[in-house]
Amino acid sequence: MASVSSQKISLLFHRTRLKSRYILSILVGLALGFILSLACVPLMNICDTSLSILSGPFSLSLNFHIKNGNSSLRDKFDPFRILNRQARSIADITLVDYGSKDYEPKINPSQQQQVPIKSNHNNSKVTTTTTHVSNVAKILRPRFMADELGIREKVLVAVLTETNHLNTFALFLNQTLSDHVNRILFFIDEVRQDFPKDMQVIAINDKRSYLKPFYVLKYLVEKTIKSYDWFFLVPDNTYIRGFKLNEFLNHISINQDLYMGQAFDDIHAVYCYFGSGIILSRTVLQKIYTELDWCTKNAYSQDLTDNIGRCILKAAKLPCTNLASNYKFNAYVNYRFEYDTDISEVSKSKDFNQTLTIHPINDLETMLKLQKYFNEVEINEMSQDILKYEETIENLSCYATEGCGNIPWPVGVPAPFKPSTRFDVLRWDYFNETHIYLKTDNTVIDLMKQNDYEDIQEVIDHSVKQFQTKYGTKLKFKNLLNGYRQFDPTRGTHYIIDIVLIDEQKKEYIKRAELMRPLGLVEIVPMPFTTETVKLFLILPIHSDEQSAAIRFLHHINKTLFDRETRDKFEVLLTHIVTTKQEYAQTQKWFETIRTQVDLIHQTHPQLTITYHTLRLPSSSSIPLYSQPIYLLDFFQTKLRTNSLIFLTNPYVNIDSDFFNRCRLNVIENTQIFFPIAFYQYHPYIIERTYHIKDNSTIDLHKLNGWFNSYTYDHIGLYMTDYLNLKKLISYHNITISTSNLYDLFIQLTDIHILHAPDHSLRVHYRSIKCDSTIQTNSIEYNRCLMQQEKGLASHSQLAMVIIENEQTQKKNK
Repeated sequence: MASVSSQKISLLFHRTRLKSRYILSILVGLALGFILSLACVPLMNICDTSLSILSGPFSLSLNFHIKNGNSSLRDKFDPFRILNRQARSIADITLVDYGSKDYEPKINPSQQQQVPIKSNHNNSKVTTTTTHVSNVAKILRPRFMADELGIREKVLVAVLTETNHLNTFALFLNQTLSDHVNRILFFIDEVRQDFPKDMQVIAINDKRSYLKPFYVLKYLVEKTIKSYDWFFLVPDNTYIRGFKLNEFLNHISINQDLYMGQAFDDIHAVYCYFGSGIILSRTVLQKIYTELDWCTKNAYSQDLTDNIGRCILKAAKLPCTNLASNYKFNAYVNYRFEYDTDISEVSKSKDFNQTLTIHPINDLETMLKLQKYFNEVEINEMSQDILKYEETIENLSCYATEGCGNIPWPVGVPAPFKPSTRFDVLRWDYFNETHIYLKTDNTVIDLMKQNDYEDIQEVIDHSVKQFQTKYGTKLKFKNLLNGYRQFDPTRGTHYIIDIVLIDEQKKEYIKRAELMRPLGLVEIVPMPFTTETVKLFLILPIHSDEQSAAIRFLHHINKTLFDRETRDKFEVLLTHIVTTKQEYAQTQKWFETIRTQVDLIHQTHPQLTITYHTLRLPSSSSIPLYSQPIYLLDFFQTKLRTNSLIFLTNPYVNIDSDFFNRCRLNVIENTQIFFPIAFYQYHPYIIERTYHIKDNSTIDLHKLNGWFNSYTYDHIGLYMTDYLNLKKLISYHNITISTSNLYDLFIQLTDIHILHAPDHSLRVHYRSIKCDSTIQTNSIEYNRCLMQQEKGLASHSQLAMVIIENEQTQKKNK
């Protein structure tokens, strides 16, 4: 027993000794880790120099002061400093773009400063208080993204011209260059008001012609330098190839100082000849502006080339160059150039066909001839490029998955649209030389309009020329046998035509041609800016027999519109249309029922403005309905401001809540008028009989309930200024308004854009349409009225069901 107990005691002692060793090693490891962490803290100071502030008794116990130094050891050996380290913001990082400083992003951070307020040094502790003062300035961002990113337009052309050349040389340059450059400015010597339309003319009130270029340069720097990359200075007697100039500048890098043109006299000259044009970069123009005073004082020569060149040499230290980015500026200068005698010789020169400018041109006729010649040169160059591209595409098609020869025709045009469902299948229109068949779902045959006729005739003429080229000129066109046309939104208009050709022996040949008119470049049409805050005046004409319809109209818009509209944005003008003195005398009594309804509306919507008016027409028999909007606008032109937004409608319409905001956006003063196409209800009896729909108070947008009536123009949105401008043209052309439609007058007399499109928010209740003798004087309106009578009753399927049911009823009765 004694031996056993002694063994247990020795084993226990051995385990205790091992345990104490483990504890000792753990303590040594913790001590070494703590010491190493303190040693690494100064290295972390490289990454972050900000001081952490520890609060509380724990931090105070670590604060001890070294009397011989200005800083505490805590500032260097605080192990908890990394826990309180502030995160670094993007404002602390400097971005450097070594490629191009022009596109270096600029960051506007909020400014924060740390201001020490108080610092007390005691024997055992240090107390530091830091206050963050935030001076955050509001950053005003530009309206457009291009302004913020510094994106500029390509080129501005500054033309030095004379007053007597505004209608000749200057007008020609404006018409031929406007499609190829971003802006053209014409500088003259005196103020003129009678210059051609669409020309931007700046007058320089200084008769010293040798200083004129410096006025131009000063104007360009102060007014336009932020908007353009290149500036092209040229006199008005220089012919400019706008297409070639734009193509040339597209290949030149904007990240350089450039003074480009044709060297004066010889290739060793340092001045560019002003007559052939001078291209300046934006950076060079900025440098010139700083030396304009020196330039004007040293402009002692009457030669503009010398004055401009001396100024640029002083300001930018640049000589003239005709080469940039491996592209050469070509100019043709010949003071004895005569087009009729010299063009046959110079046209053989490659340099002449690649030239950008020709100087001098002494008459406008020569400029027109040069324009025609270079148009043909550019067309030939494009045709050759197209052939090269087609050949390249055909060669590369062998490497595609489809294999050789499986590219869509014509080469280079996107593949045809592939419909995913049967509802996406594109329509083919069948046509002959005068009519188009099945153009819409509601028509079987339509007479060709002028634009359709010109389109198809051009296709036929081109096909006949191709057949004559292939089979000989003896074949002549006789007639069109069949024609098919399809518009593909991904590629263009596709034509397949069968034409009959006849030779000298009167023998006929039927040939089929397949043609494609590809889509061109998509252009964004600039439109003026409009908002939804414009006040709208709703003019509601009410005839004496339409009182119940007007009350129903007020009931409906009280539910849908009045909650959204306010007094400063909306006003209703209830207008009683009368034709006799008796009706005019009873108009106040006639309005009593409507006033009662309006008073009920004012109880729930007191912010609305509803006014009452009476318009007396000369005679009900002489003024048809389609002419009455003109009399209404005449009546209100003295009651409303000229910039008032107006919407005319009829009391049978239901208007949804979102329509008026859309009207405010679609009507643009002096630019666009809105004629919405409303959804007109079919006859309620037929709808109820065929589809058992008994509730006709609301009109559901469905093909069984109605149709979009494009033959009437009862709903009109326009500004009063547009009507007043039209009224001047009506009086000038001496047009009778009693038989005229407002829509037709805008089409015939003005070039204002008209938006005539379906709008699902306008739904009109059924009313019978009468085509009486009052509108037979206007054949166009009479035909429109007949079409409304024909299509406004019901759909073809509904009418067929009514006929079948009547026939079955008659058989049963027999």
